[in-house]
Amino acid sequence: MAMKYLLRFLLALVMAALLVVTYGSIQAVGNENSKVEKVTNMASRKSKRSNNVKQDGLQLKVELPEIVALSIPENKPGVTAEFSFTVSLTNNTPAPIPLAIDYDALIPEIFGPDGQALHRREPINRQVGNGEYHGSLVGVRQQISTSIKGRLSWQNNLLQLILHRPTYDESPIDLDKSWSFDTLGPGEYQVRFTYETPTGTIVYTNPFTVFNIKELLEGKEVPLERIEVAGTGQLVTPLANFRLLQPVGLNNSAVEVDGIRFETFIPEPFLTVPNKSDNSYQSVQIGMRITNNTLTSFYFSFYGSFAPSLVIPDGQILRGGYISDWMRGPEESDFLLVTPGKSVTLFPDIDLSWRKCDQLSLGVSDGSGGAWSFNELKPGIYHFRFRYENISNTIQKKNLAGQSITSRPIEKVWTGRVDTPFVEFRITQP
Repeated sequence: MAMKYLLRFLLALVMAALLVVTYGSIQAVGNENSKVEKVTNMASRKSKRSNNVKQDGLQLKVELPEIVALSIPENKPGVTAEFSFTVSLTNNTPAPIPLAIDYDALIPEIFGPDGQALHRREPINRQVGNGEYHGSLVGVRQQISTSIKGRLSWQNNLLQLILHRPTYDESPIDLDKSWSFDTLGPGEYQVRFTYETPTGTIVYTNPFTVFNIKELLEGKEVPLERIEVAGTGQLVTPLANFRLLQPVGLNNSAVEVDGIRFETFIPEPFLTVPNKSDNSYQSVQIGMRITNNTLTSFYFSFYGSFAPSLVIPDGQILRGGYISDWMRGPEESDFLLVTPGKSVTLFPDIDLSWRKCDQLSLGVSDGSGGAWSFNELKPGIYHFRFRYENISNTIQKKNLAGQSITSRPIEKVWTGRVDTPFVEFRITQP
């Protein structure tokens, strides 16, 4: 027993020493290499460069595919389109580092098609200056990520981009706590984020805290730890590309990216509420059509590469719940070849049915063992779209233990992320 406490005491001394080293590292985050350079032209910003920035052993980057295309929503009151940016930080220093990578610590910049920075309105209630910040302890060669939520909407006939704190319920976005950019239109944009080291106290959970078996069985919570930091520097991500596209095609249901057209396809936009008494359900045809208008054949992956979004009659985006009871690996049949001038349409398994608690629900299968459910629906006008995202061009085979044993690339696989336009459908009483 005495030996156990001696080991814990020695470990505490080691961690204290690490935090002292960490404190010095945090103070030294800012250096001459982290200065923000003014962008003068689009040509220089479009060059293929590494998406990593190494500053004092820290790497900050925006996690986006090479192609990211967002559909501009209709100019109607209440119509919005959601998206997100993921920012990650990797610690390559010799010691764990507590960092407050959250919404208030990351400052966004967006550059328009002309290369000029867009005017930015800051949150009114931004938590800056001295204070207490919730953060994470990033271990050596470990990475943490945070998601910055965003949405496109129209305000006084101006297309507005809003970046806000993540919300996990249906409460409306607080514009006083959001970044916003106005006067947007179709074109190519770039975004980057600056992390400002805060001044004050970072409160974090130490994942290296040692527990004995009894404490673990009792479900004891890991205690919070605090460290004082001085905001003396910055980290800046490289610029990441994204596009805003004007919808095209019949009923403005498609967007075209470098000759590839992605479309929300709803052949029958009138859905009838199924009979509640006999537990019946209605199969729904909502598909994503991809048309190849280029001179090159491409494979498109349909393995977990699409996600649905639903806007309810009052204009709010309904967040669907996601469940998965099994996950299969990608197979060659998941990659479909689309030759020049041809199209392929994916119709996932979608049904309108009554679930527990007498909730009318729209269920959408993703084809890889998971499904979304949009609950508490009522008769009215809805808007639906898909996000298509594929970043892999390989098929991995796994052994019985779930470990990858082989990886076979498939040539000419289209990679990127595209949000199709919202298309209207109605739910009516029988």
